[in-house]
Formats: sequence, C-alpha cells, structure tokens
Amino acid sequence: MKSALSKSAACVGALILLTLLSLWRLPQSAQGVVWAEDGAVFLTDALAPDQAFTPLRSYSGYLHVVPRLAAEFVVRFLRLEHFGIGLTVLACLAVAGICLMTYHCASAISNNRWIRAAWGAVPLVVNVGAMETLGNFANLHWYLLWLSPWLLMKPAKSKLEGGLLFVVAALTSLTEIISVVFVPLFLYKIRHKNMWPARAGLGLGLVCQAYATLKRPRGGAGHYDLDPLSVVYGWFLNTAGPIVHGTPVKVMQQIVNFGAAPMIVAALVVLAGLAAVLILGTRSEKWLAVLFATASVVIWAACVLSNPAQYLDYATFSTADWKQFFVFGRYSVAPTMFVLAIVPLLAAAVAKFGKAAPFAVLAGFSLLAVSMYFPGTTATDNGPDWAEHVSIGRNLCGTVADTEFYDIPASPTFFEGRVRIPCEVLRAP
Repeated sequence: MKSALSKSAACVGALILLTLLSLWRLPQSAQGVVWAEDGAVFLTDALAPDQAFTPLRSYSGYLHVVPRLAAEFVVRFLRLEHFGIGLTVLACLAVAGICLMTYHCASAISNNRWIRAAWGAVPLVVNVGAMETLGNFANLHWYLLWLSPWLLMKPAKSKLEGGLLFVVAALTSLTEIISVVFVPLFLYKIRHKNMWPARAGLGLGLVCQAYATLKRPRGGAGHYDLDPLSVVYGWFLNTAGPIVHGTPVKVMQQIVNFGAAPMIVAALVVLAGLAAVLILGTRSEKWLAVLFATASVVIWAACVLSNPAQYLDYATFSTADWKQFFVFGRYSVAPTMFVLAIVPLLAAAVAKFGKAAPFAVLAGFSLLAVSMYFPGTTATDNGPDWAEHVSIGRNLCGTVADTEFYDIPASPTFFEGRVRIPCEVLRAP
C-alpha cells in the first residue's frame, strides 16, 4: 500500500512539475491567449445554449474529443475571465501527461530510466513546439500523434493498466485521425493478448473518426500543384533545420546568406544519427530507428500533400521567397519529435561500449534540450488577451443599452475567428 501511495505521489508531483515546465516555456504574453479553434470552434460550441455536450461533434470532417472536453470543462467550472488561462494551463497539463505516458510506455523498449526520461522529455522540449502548438488545444493532436506508437508497443501488465491504455488510446484516435498511420503496428506481437487494450482503444476511435468523416466530409483543401521535391525539401527544412540551427529566423537567415549548404549540413547531422543506430544497434533498435524515421517522413508528407499551398512549394522558391520562409510549426512538430527520438535510441545502441557511452549521448541530448527550451519566437504571444477582452465586453454591455453581445477575437488575426459572448453572460456575476 505504501509503495502504491508513494508511486502515486511521485506521479502527481512529476505531472505538476512537467506542467509548470511546459507553461514556463511560453512568454507571459502568450499565457491566456485563446488560439484559433480553441475559441472560434471549441469554446463557441461549448457556450452555445443549444449544445448541451459537444465532445462528439465533428469539425472540418474530424472528431476533436480532447479539445472539446477541455472547452466543456472551462465553460462549466471556471469564471468567464479565466477561460483563456484555463485552456493554456490545461493544454500544458495534457502535454505533461503525454510526457509521463511516453516514459511509462517506453519501459517496453528500455529498462534504462534515463533513456526513458529522454524520450518522455521530447514533447516538452521540442523547439518548434513553442512556436504555436504548445499551450493550446487546437494543436494538441500533434502531441497525441507522437504518443500513438508508444501506446501500441506497451503490453498491459494488469487489468488497471489495460484500462488506462485503452482509454488513452481511444482519446488519442478520437482527437487525431492521422494516428491511422500507426495501424500497421497492430501486427507487432499480434498474438500477445496483453498488447491489444491500446489497439482496441485506437481502433475504436478510428472507426468513430471514419464515421464522422463519411457523415460530414472535410471541405476542399485546395488544388495547388505542389512540386514533389518540395515535400522532400520541406522535411529537411522543417525538422533538421530547426534542430541544428535553432530558431526559424536563423534557419531563414542561413538559407538567405549561404544557400543550401547549412541545410545540407543539418541533413547530414540528422542522417548520421540514424545511420549510427542502424550500424551499432541491435535488431530491435534498428527496427525502432526505421519506425521513428518513417513516421517522421510519412506524417510530414501526409500533412503537406493534404494541404498543398504555395508557401510550402520550396522547390520553386525565389530569393525573395526564401526571405519570407518560416518553419511551419504545426506540421513540423510531430516529425521533429520522431527525429529527436532517435537520439535516446542511439544512447541505447552505444551501451555495448561501456556504461559511460550512453550517458555521454544523453548528456549531449540534455544540452540540446536545454538549448531548445526557450523559444526564439512564438506565434501566440501577440494576443488578443482573453481576460482583457472580457473586461472590455462587460464595460460595453453595461454602458450601451442596445448591445446584445460582444465578440472576443481569437488569435491569430488571419484566422478571423471570434467568440460571441451574450451580454447577459458578461453581466452575470
């Protein structure tokens, strides 16, 4: 009993610490900003008087269960002015939970707690994450996509763990339809019954996603004729580039100043890490390296090919276009996480050279993680601040007699989203 209580206390403590570390990555001006669909879709639907409970309502052809559950929570349990910071903290809490689940599931791959901790830290420290995906639910699905293969590789050692894996996997696929790319992992140890709780949960969610998509298909994403080479260039630019050169601005400056050379160096660094695992690793470590690399490439290609656009057509860029280049944060975060996952795998692969070898690799990974922790730029720190607009709306509703509602704008401005709050709600104590 004492052991179980101590483990529970350690888990809660780790969850709180990881949540704070996630929150501290965001500038104060980005905390409390309602981002994109968080306001225009999830909060708006949760606030609508004709929507009693919205988690299974589709949007843009897909289900987004976890973000809608978060919106329901803040609407039902928090004061109106706290909706923004509430969503930010809950989103950081969700990422912290994903870190812990990664650490837990990685026990199926490695007994080394430091290597498992490195894998668990990836969602927290990935440098492109703080650009626009961290701290909001509109982009939480990318972190759940990272978690998907870890869930599918973890055998359930008890009914309680099996239930946990089933629920988390179901919530994952009920939020991220791209998790279907990991269905081939169902073949991994297919005859082992203790491997199926997570698979059953993921499968259930994907069936629901398929039904939602067939019932209300997603609208057209455009028909831009993307050069196939742009998909290849884009993967290196948006994964290897930020890992090696740091901030998106530095990536752009390197390209403008020196052309392709800095990106070739970045690509060689990433490929060298993969090659090292393929040469030095055991059969299972080589298999995992291929899995991580393939997942990174496939996810990037799926995102770009399903949403082709001129700003992603890197093969046709002119000098002027490169000066406008930016790392596409929400598409690159999951592919970059799977690239980073190769580094702890390398630590496991070099264990044959002595006890110090893995720690040398992990020390390098730790320095990389620290260097990535503080973002050079974030897209979510330009407002508008939710609490400030609630105050403006209350003043307006209190002074202008014929005002029926106040529209709180959502960030970013180009999204053109808003949350319409009735004055009767704003006037409520």
